Amino acid sequence: MTEWLFEILSEEIPSRMQPAAQAQLKELTEKALQKHGLPYESIRTFVTPRRLTLVVQGLPLKTPDRVEEKKGPKVDASQEAIEGFLKMVGVERKNCEILETSKGHFLNVKINQPGRRTEELLSQVSLSLLEKFRWPKSMYWDTEKVTWVRPIRGLLNIFNGNVVPLSYANLKSSNKTQGHRFLAPTPFAVQSFDEYQKKLRDHYVILDWQERRQLIQDGIRKIAENSKPCDDETLLDEVTGLVEWPVPLKGRVDEHFMNLPLEVITTPMRVHQRYFPFKDAQGQLAPYFGVVANVDSSDHGKTIVRGNERVLRARLADAQFFWEQDQKQPLEHFNIALKTRLFHQSLGSLFDKVERLVKLSTRIAEKGGVNKKLVERAALLSKADLASQMVNEFPELQGIMGRYYAENQKENIEVAQALEEQYWPKVSGGRVPESLPSLILAMADRLDTLVGFFAIDITPTGSKDPFALRRAGLSLIALALNPQVDLSMVEAMGWAYETYPWKELPVPQLKNKEETRADLWTFLLERFKFYLRDVQGSPYDHVDAVLGVAHANPRLFDLSLRVQALDQLMDGEDGQNLLVAYKRASNILKIEGEKDKRTYQGQVKEEALTAAEEKELFKNLSLKSPEIENLVKKGAFVKAVQDLATLRPFVDQFFDKVIVNTDEKNVRINRLHLLAYFRGVLHQIADFSKMEG
Repeated sequence: MTEWLFEILSEEIPSRMQPAAQAQLKELTEKALQKHGLPYESIRTFVTPRRLTLVVQGLPLKTPDRVEEKKGPKVDASQEAIEGFLKMVGVERKNCEILETSKGHFLNVKINQPGRRTEELLSQVSLSLLEKFRWPKSMYWDTEKVTWVRPIRGLLNIFNGNVVPLSYANLKSSNKTQGHRFLAPTPFAVQSFDEYQKKLRDHYVILDWQERRQLIQDGIRKIAENSKPCDDETLLDEVTGLVEWPVPLKGRVDEHFMNLPLEVITTPMRVHQRYFPFKDAQGQLAPYFGVVANVDSSDHGKTIVRGNERVLRARLADAQFFWEQDQKQPLEHFNIALKTRLFHQSLGSLFDKVERLVKLSTRIAEKGGVNKKLVERAALLSKADLASQMVNEFPELQGIMGRYYAENQKENIEVAQALEEQYWPKVSGGRVPESLPSLILAMADRLDTLVGFFAIDITPTGSKDPFALRRAGLSLIALALNPQVDLSMVEAMGWAYETYPWKELPVPQLKNKEETRADLWTFLLERFKFYLRDVQGSPYDHVDAVLGVAHANPRLFDLSLRVQALDQLMDGEDGQNLLVAYKRASNILKIEGEKDKRTYQGQVKEEALTAAEEKELFKNLSLKSPEIENLVKKGAFVKAVQDLATLRPFVDQFFDKVIVNTDEKNVRINRLHLLAYFRGVLHQIADFSKMEG
């Protein structure tokens, strides 16, 4: 079987970029081979810290001969047009055929295109891969104006063992590569992928990412012995992208540091040093850690372990100093330093934000019947730890240190908890606060940020979102889906807007409250659509139908329940038949309304009803409409749609037996109002005009 092997050897590729780079290489290759008419059996890609590798199997030795047809101008076209066409295709007039079509007679040329050698085409393909590849960040080096994530050091490019010519970045392709940077840097030649992979292993490089990951995971578990590594898939993935020859080693934490808070010990380990913390049999942090070296050493890693222990010792000594110094003053004292820390040049300092959070969160607490004093205290201390020495050194500990410092100074447990949980959820699908003070503070924080930036017309555009407003919006949605806080999002936006002292702030362009609320509500609904479709799994037309009436009930939790109830209704025959009836009624109302130059709004005159079926329909609509309205207000959407479904037989009978466009004018008008009344009742649940069916 034919085989193309292509490797781009470079300086170290950042670990976080490697998975996307591997996927991009495969995607670009598929498109390039298709473009050049090269069928294949399989494409595999590999990535290590120093190389991107591609192997394609089952390529033909050459592309097949083909006949290409080019259609020209009409035979009676101008001489200039004909000569231009002949010059483009490179033939004389006598070599043209006449193509007869329904639109006339055209010049037509058949050109025999001989197949091309695959090796020749792969030279073009490999160059296009390098030129079209995109990294989140790239760099220039040497004198040639090409970019890559890090300087390229070699290009291995062979097809069936023969070198595929390629020149790029002052380098020429060859059949040679290198192994491990330190353990086996001498270049070696290969003739096939199997030989390439074997020789890399012989030269201390594990090519396959999954294999390296498994070796690290198994090795860390083995050296943990009686301990257990803390679960951290993200750290495991990152370390996999840092080493080509993983060698797990075990280090020790000095015993006197073990009195520090858990996160203070593990954050320098994980974030700064990429160590794996261990836990003992009781689930407590053990005085050990795992580190993955990228080399074998003659002393079995003892020197490497001592070096890593020394680095961790210095970091933890700093952390212990910060821990002791920060607690020499009350947490509230740090608020003074927040006055000199900018939140945004047009939105004031971090202390200004704290003052706004106090006002906004207490207002939300009053609305929800939550302990106002607890929420107010949590808001006052919410950003204090940002001015602590510990968080200055380890920003990842924001909120966490606030909780520890608050607990140590005997703050209420819910207040201390809120200082950490105000930042939840930290990622999409992450934990949401359960405590009400935490939930309210978290919502107030996102509302303050979003309203502030939208008011000064700083909003996400395209891929640019420097203030992470999309993430703040998604977090606010996740928080608002907690049923414990019954909050009108549009009303809360207005409160947030009012907490800003706009006349005192240097704002170059300020939107009014109504415009800010409208823009932000639209922004949130777009994100909410994604949640309802992709997380809740609701059909897109059900989502659009419910959000079509969102202005009437801007509570995200209620809207979510309403979509679920609509899903349930439309899964049954009653829902489908109601939708058909709704569409029919809407079409009639549209046609007749345009004809009559008026809008029918459901003002039915009971005394003008003549047919038994229309009387029954009106009677049941009159009974169910206030019930459904009341159920919707209570959030009992499942019961509301069940009541809606009971209308189905009366609607069916009406359309089966009653002629709407009767010759009696007043009866006709009354029946059109009855259809509008029926449509309005359905609109209490959703805008059915946006649904398919």
